[in-house]
Formats: sequence, C-alpha cells, structure tokens
Amino acid sequence: MHYRGFWTRIAVAALGMLLTGSLGWPAHTTAAPSTLRYLAINVGNASPQYGCWEYKLCRAQDVQNLRNYIATWQPDIILLSEVYRAAQLTGTANNGPILPPGYTGMCGQSRDRYTGALVSWDAPNASHEHECIAWKTSRLSYVAGSAASAYGRNDAYGQSNCNYDFTGFRVRLTLDGQYTITAVTVHPDSGNTSCRTEEIARYWSTLADGAYTIIGGDWNTESDAEIQRPATFAINYKGGQHWNLAYHSNEYSAVYAWGLVKYKYDHAFSNFGTPFTANLTYGSVLGGYDGHPRADGGEGMDHRQILVDMALP
Repeated sequence: MHYRGFWTRIAVAALGMLLTGSLGWPAHTTAAPSTLRYLAINVGNASPQYGCWEYKLCRAQDVQNLRNYIATWQPDIILLSEVYRAAQLTGTANNGPILPPGYTGMCGQSRDRYTGALVSWDAPNASHEHECIAWKTSRLSYVAGSAASAYGRNDAYGQSNCNYDFTGFRVRLTLDGQYTITAVTVHPDSGNTSCRTEEIARYWSTLADGAYTIIGGDWNTESDAEIQRPATFAINYKGGQHWNLAYHSNEYSAVYAWGLVKYKYDHAFSNFGTPFTANLTYGSVLGGYDGHPRADGGEGMDHRQILVDMALP
C-alpha cells in the first residue's frame, strides 16, 4: 500500500465532508440576499390640455407607457399617487388597465368629508380614489383588513383651508410568506404648509407603523421640517440622495412649465433593509437620470418615478 496516497485520499475526503456539512458542521455557502424592489410615482399631469379630471392619470398613451414600464422593471410593490379612479388599476375604465398581468392592487375609498360615508369616486367634498398601492401577486399577498387612509386635514381650519382629497394610503402585504411589509403611499396638500404638515404627521403616526415599512411618493415639499422623518427611517431617495451612497444635486423629481419650474418633491424611506446595488448602481434611481428611462416614456407626467432596490434582513 502506498501510504502517502492513502492518507492524501483520506484528507481530501474529510475536507469534502466538512464542506458539505456531513461531519456535523454546516457547509459554508454564500446565498444571494433576498431583495425587494418598489416603485413610488405620481402619475398625474397638471397640463389642462390633456383634459383629465382633476389632472389625474387618464390619457391613453400615459397609461400605456406606465404599464410598459411596470412590465419591464417588475417592481414588487408600486406606490401610486393621482390615479384617476380605482377601476383603472385592473379594469378598462379611463384607458386602463394601469397594471400588467401578474399584478393587482387597491386604492383608498372615496368618503364624504362631512359624514365619512362611502360615496362615488367622483363625488364632491369627498376623498376620491387617487392614492393606490399595487403588488406582484407571485411574491406578495394582501393582509385582510389592513387597508387604511389618512385624509386631508378636516378640523375647522382644514375645512376652510385644506383640500380633503390629498390623502395617504397604506396596505400590509405578506412577502414570500415570511415578511409583513407595510406599504404607504403619500400625497399631502400641495398649496398650504399648515395643511401639509398636519397631514404628513398623521401619515407617520397612523399609517407607517409597521416593523417593515416603506413609505414614498409625492410629498409636495422639500422641507425636512415638514417631512418629519423619524430617526428610525433611512433615506432610500430624497432630493438626489441615494441611501448613504451618493448625492446628485441636479436631480429634480417634479418638473412643470415645459421644464422651467423644478422641485425636489418626491421621496422614499424605509425602516428596514439596505441598498441593493446589483441592478441599480446606488440602490435607487430617479426617472430620467443615470440613464434610467422615465415611466411616462419621456412626456406626460409632471413627476419622475423613484425606483428602489433593497436587500432584506
């Protein structure tokens, strides 16, 4: 017997057993992290020539471009502001559906400002159905009874000064049978700071209350004081800040008057996860920058979308 060859074979076999875990120790593997991709977007357009009720999403080419973008980039969760009506999400109303196959979603209910009763989607003095959340059905399922809205400021001051149909909306979703994700889309008052600040405070306190929360959309402000971000929430995207990885001062998310008026109104935050950079260089991207396409195909929406990739705990 050649002892040198024998003991070499024994050593190789033992190493193989160690690596595969058959000696009682776990094998060393590098598993790919579980990831979540979400999209936050205001889909309306303030241009009156498009003829859409309250300047919400209704033009056929804009709906088609958004549907194509979703189908191409495959976000797991979509936070939508300024949808025309809930029937657009998966139905044919107003040039729908917004969502491609494999997605479903829901919108905040239209409620009367003074009575709280359910009313038509286009009823006066109502919250309407402009803020919605959608999700990919292969990964996520709705947690029954979890939908909730925060409406426009409605005290005595609010009823005189604040629009009621600027709302926040949330649902809870089970991701891959493992995580309960709280998804919140925001759209506070655009014209009055007192209205907006009160509404945003309620978004945080009544909607963004889950251990795994994403919150984003059109905040109608660049002011940190108005945004009121809790310390537990990280910036996924805010005014050109991509997580803690990069800051681009020239990024504007809301562009009006043929590009002459620009604001940094659209932001996204989470209280869990870390940036995932395998597909998005900085873990997030704003439409029209860093070579990323706009969801409206280049024209048709005032706001640029935020796309976020995160690695889960």
